[in-house]
Amino acid sequence: MEDLRARVREVTLRLVELYAERMSLVRRIADLKREKGLPVRDEVVEARLWDEVLAKCKERGLDQLDCRRVFSFLISSSIRAQIPEGGGAGPHVEIFRRAKEIERSGAKVYHLEVGEPPWSFPPDVLDSLVEAIKRGETRYGTSLGNPRFKEAASEWLSRRDGIDARPEEVIPTPGSKYAIFSILSTFLRPGDRVGVLLPAWPAYRGMASHLSLEMVEISSTDEVEKLKGVRAFILCSPNNPDGKVWSRRELESLAEVLRETDALLISDDAYAELSFVERVSPSKIYENTVSVNTLSKAFGMTGFRLGYVRGDEELVRKLSKFIGLTVTNVPEFIQEAGASALESAEGWIQRVMEHLISYLDLAMRKLEGAPLEMNRPDGALYLFPKVELEGFNSMEFATRLLEDRRIAVAPGIGFGPYDDRLRITYASPDADQGLRLLREALQSWRS
Repeated sequence: MEDLRARVREVTLRLVELYAERMSLVRRIADLKREKGLPVRDEVVEARLWDEVLAKCKERGLDQLDCRRVFSFLISSSIRAQIPEGGGAGPHVEIFRRAKEIERSGAKVYHLEVGEPPWSFPPDVLDSLVEAIKRGETRYGTSLGNPRFKEAASEWLSRRDGIDARPEEVIPTPGSKYAIFSILSTFLRPGDRVGVLLPAWPAYRGMASHLSLEMVEISSTDEVEKLKGVRAFILCSPNNPDGKVWSRRELESLAEVLRETDALLISDDAYAELSFVERVSPSKIYENTVSVNTLSKAFGMTGFRLGYVRGDEELVRKLSKFIGLTVTNVPEFIQEAGASALESAEGWIQRVMEHLISYLDLAMRKLEGAPLEMNRPDGALYLFPKVELEGFNSMEFATRLLEDRRIAVAPGIGFGPYDDRLRITYASPDADQGLRLLREALQSWRS
């Protein structure tokens, strides 16, 4: 027996050596693919290799299921080795965490780094939530959502986007970030390519990296041809961080490319209600669109963690399985609160937009004279100016600004190759004083 164990040990160690050699070859292939702009995954090569592996397994009398497991492990390892590290949720989250630590010590921090709107939620929301709890709606629900919320959400989407949304096409989620992660997890597999327009919310890259998906980044809507072959594209309009709203012409150009492979268009509609210009819903332009929505921004319900997805019924059913498997369901009483907000959306959004315009006007005045190259955004809650300071480094600046002056801003580097920019939340409870102090800090800054 000891001799046999020694042989098992010898073979096992040899397998480790062979695995290390294989991964070294994979990394060299990855470098060549990046040089040539090729995708991580080549399904033809993968299928051919599996046929050869299967034939060898049969020849050696090995169980086919065990061979498939080993093969899947090797392919997954290859994909992970070729996907760049995503960087998590982004450096602005680290700034936010540090800001909260400083606040716990008793110091005042001026928050201009997170998308926390200054308005509260519609007044009926709290009453609906409390009444639902009193009625006992605190038990398990279904992952597909309750009828009142689905009806309210579909009616609001129909009015907002000019589409015919039905309750069966809507599913509630615990926030829109989880919704996007759920969609990527459900409909894509490791090695698939996902497109995005820069600058972009850092969480997109973080999610893709976590799921071993390859990001294809474009820096202009004129570059949509580079997206040929992607399995999905994430679009945010108005965009976080620069507030860009996609035009109908731009959406049609994108749709033309995506139709070639019937790629999934994930429309991150977090700021859809907060547009200063005419916004065309991607759902009206491209058939295979899934709309991801949240009540955090326009409705001021950040802590409720409530979002919802609209897509075709088959997509919703598949998504419900993933949600049921992971978080079970969105609490019923939270859905009741959300339904109340959506039922009063029209009048509420009108008042919110009046506030938002006044906040933007205030920000443009407060930052006048600062060394910033700044455009007025089309929508959303942020400014994304270029900082005109020699040797400027956005992460270093944001860190020192927080530690020295107790002002929190988001480093531009988190949103792409924008180390010379900052994301500033102009619609913030701290906007009045915080923006003035930021201008003074920029004017007196020495790198």
